[in-house]
Amino acid sequence: MKFSFASLFTKLTLATSVAGALVGCDEPKYPEPTPIATPSTDQARYQVVNAAPGAGAAQLVSIDNVAPTTAFTFAALPYLSVVRVNIPAGQRLLIFSTAANNNREIATRLNFSTNSNTTIFLTDPTVRVASGTDLGGVRTVALVDNFTPVPATGRARIRFVNLAPTATGGNTSYGIFNVGNPALPTSLFSAVPFRAYRAINNVTNATPPVTTNFANFTEVAAGVYTLDVRSNATTILAGTTQAVTFESGKFYTVYTRGIAGNSATPLGISTVLHN
Repeated sequence: MKFSFASLFTKLTLATSVAGALVGCDEPKYPEPTPIATPSTDQARYQVVNAAPGAGAAQLVSIDNVAPTTAFTFAALPYLSVVRVNIPAGQRLLIFSTAANNNREIATRLNFSTNSNTTIFLTDPTVRVASGTDLGGVRTVALVDNFTPVPATGRARIRFVNLAPTATGGNTSYGIFNVGNPALPTSLFSAVPFRAYRAINNVTNATPPVTTNFANFTEVAAGVYTLDVRSNATTILAGTTQAVTFESGKFYTVYTRGIAGNSATPLGISTVLHN
């Protein structure tokens, strides 16, 4: 095959002419950009539980500094109001506010994996003391929800997190005990029966260390349980005994909330039904 300098020169000249024509013309008219109308398949789901004693009603103000398309408010008493909604997967900045928290915004930045489920708890009294860059007051705790495996027939899956601060705002450990047989009360979470305030896992000093993730669910027989709150295995904390029903095939988060000795926001037990 012969190489022709004349042919190359002709092609270069043509290319230069075209480039000159493009530079000399007005900018081309592109169509106006339009938003994507179809939802992204990269979605996650989340729900919010208001467990902040004395905070009053809470509201989701914005997601990534944009007001949510659906406005919803999380009631105060009885500490539980759940809405499970979709959110684009990825790192998101959620900002909440509570009327009783001097309208201070509560910001939490979370990474939502595709097709994941997350439960966000609003915690702490509004009077929690500020420290350094921490403005004090209400803050959040997030647990990733893993709904596999599904419970066996006649069984439910539950987990426990302690969201009950002490009257002084310090940390204390609480456990939830089943007193169906008062002579032999048992913890529903025998591996780590007592859990520190806001803790989401427990690490033992064994070699190698053993980590218990409080986001994981434990399978129990479905039915009605009589539960109470204890700071040790033999002492029932006053006013905390109540009946709780776990239905077959369901997932629940059981949590302690409120402040011991406070009549306005008493210590007690609440549950979140996830499905």
